Amino acid sequence: MPDLTYRSIRPGDFEDLHAIASDWSVVRQLGGWPWPPSADFTRGRSKPYEGEGFVWAICINDRLIGTIGINGGDLGYTLNPGYHGQGIMSEAARTAITHAFQTTDRDHLTASTWHDNPASYRVLQKLGFVHWQTHYIHAKARNIPTLVHQHRLTRTTWVGS
Repeated sequence: MPDLTYRSIRPGDFEDLHAIASDWSVVRQLGGWPWPPSADFTRGRSKPYEGEGFVWAICINDRLIGTIGINGGDLGYTLNPGYHGQGIMSEAARTAITHAFQTTDRDHLTASTWHDNPASYRVLQKLGFVHWQTHYIHAKARNIPTLVHQHRLTRTTWVGS
């Protein structure tokens, strides 16, 4: 696996982030990204995150290949498809989860996967997340109600893993 680094997202990441946001196979799996891709939306995400939690650029040689973050206790991520299947997201998620549990007093984290995203589900399973709820929500890119599986990871489970 390549050496990964993590840092805040910055305006210079726009091109790499917009390339990811322009790939239907990626965006269809995200809850809040629009389709067709919007350069203005991507520019709005091409800056350091200021909300509750953190969002990092996942980088190889300081070039953004994906993002990972925990916002309000919810884990979210995206990765350039050219890097799928290399264990990158599992490694990035381990780093993000460890950071979240070390820097907050949260007793659990959550994550969601669409019903047709088995690769993301496997990442969460490897990390110790457990399914706890399934229901329909509106998927922005798909523009339809879509079945979503929600998962939880407790601090106790993480420490014990």
